[in-house]
Amino acid sequence: MRRRRVLHYPGLVISIRESVAADREAVEEVRRASWRAAYSGIIEQADIERAIAGPSRLSHPASWRRTLVAVTDGDRAVVGYSSFGPERSVAGPATYYAAASNGTAPPAGMQPSPAVTAPDAPPLTPAGLAGEVGEVYALYVTPAWWSSGTGRSLMGAALTALEADGYQRVVLWVLAANNRARRFYERAGFTTDGESNILAGLGGVLEVRYARPMAGA
Repeated sequence: MRRRRVLHYPGLVISIRESVAADREAVEEVRRASWRAAYSGIIEQADIERAIAGPSRLSHPASWRRTLVAVTDGDRAVVGYSSFGPERSVAGPATYYAAASNGTAPPAGMQPSPAVTAPDAPPLTPAGLAGEVGEVYALYVTPAWWSSGTGRSLMGAALTALEADGYQRVVLWVLAANNRARRFYERAGFTTDGESNILAGLGGVLEVRYARPMAGA
């Protein structure tokens, strides 16, 4: 069983710790508030509301997904989270996940399978399975805590954990039009690597991939 860690960052009124089951509703609320604030004007509002209407993968996490939460030192409220683990694939069945969420048919020749009908467990890349490439799946902070250092603390803790797990490289995906997030990731040492993906289930918006080597690579 993984030891629960609490990380304190001087000058901030938050602590970073491993998420527990009791955090899930608070984490989902952070996600909903962040999507509405961050993606307004980038994703159609109806698509945003549809995407956040139900529970996310965080409510039924895969065994390889880790989540850290940022909590206030006063009332212990969850104000942000980062989720990470081995690199996931956006090819093959993942293409069908997006189509299915938009109510369209799967690509020609692709038939639903147990993997396809379980979108909470997307396939991992060979490098992810080998423990070579990690991924930051999500990093969200409730809007009232933007520009407070909370996001930097969550990213730092996630990168530290991924490096401790032996990953040599880390990737993440961000909406191409989300300039605020792109600046944040670039300050954290990430650069675009030329890969992109269309999110059919979110109105066809474009996301791009960022990557960075781990410090010890």
